[in-house]
Amino acid sequence: MNPCPICEEQSQISRVGSSDANSVKCPRCGNYNIVRTALVNIKNTRLTARQRANISGWLSENQVFEITRQKLEILLFLPSPSFHERADKVLLSIEKNTEYAGQFLRREKRWISWGWCVNEDEIEEILQYLESTSRILKRSTGDRAYKIVPTGWAHLEEIKKVNSDSNQCFVAMWFDDRMQNTYDNAISKGILDAGYKPHRVDQREYNDKIDDEIIVQIRRSHFIVADFTGHRGGVYYEAGFAKGLGLEVIFTCRKDDMENLHFDIRQYNCIDWEEDKFPDFRKNLSNRIERTLGRGNYQQN
Repeated sequence: MNPCPICEEQSQISRVGSSDANSVKCPRCGNYNIVRTALVNIKNTRLTARQRANISGWLSENQVFEITRQKLEILLFLPSPSFHERADKVLLSIEKNTEYAGQFLRREKRWISWGWCVNEDEIEEILQYLESTSRILKRSTGDRAYKIVPTGWAHLEEIKKVNSDSNQCFVAMWFDDRMQNTYDNAISKGILDAGYKPHRVDQREYNDKIDDEIIVQIRRSHFIVADFTGHRGGVYYEAGFAKGLGLEVIFTCRKDDMENLHFDIRQYNCIDWEEDKFPDFRKNLSNRIERTLGRGNYQQN
């Protein structure tokens, strides 16, 4: 057993075959891989307690994630959820692990990461809040088991209606001149064909922080389309952030770049496309959006 590089809990750490990465099985963060260069950077960086809490929370929502040096630069500047957002995350995680209504779940170390919390004191504060707002019930004084109560189930239904009235689709992709034609003639048109408004935030590559405008626009969107061609760290972040909010993510990638998809994305049904077949890509994207979310009602002027 060794300390988890992120939360510092005692964890099982082993090499991943002959690769330059370690596999970590942590009681708080869950399962993830980390490459040597990222591990060295963490050891040379004085992470704050909040940074560790945010990264641990992120990992708990994105299992079997591989932390590379480039991804670490993004994870270090994850925005901290508000108290109420963290409370909702805990409630959603309790629901995810509940097999039937009325089941009590025993509190474990991983609950700290469910709430993107710094320590036991912070998750305790969130659980007390959820109890005081009649969303969960503690089985008995001194017990560490909780269940969701009817008003909690009702609240879950409400928070799952994330931007249900929005017609905006956030597009996460590589901002390179070679991709402009793909966006103009396939991605944006496929989104419009499905009745939604595409929104792309053109900006420079990430350096010091996650752009606040990206966070705002993802929160305003009904779903996102993430194209992984070029495998930019920002696209992986934006897709994971959206999934953490409960938004649907449509995955796409150029066919000759599919083999480079990180293994944490390969589990999803990704639309592949070719540059000489934009009409097919446009149609496939539109169909996938409508099958997943239904037809939108946005009409282009």
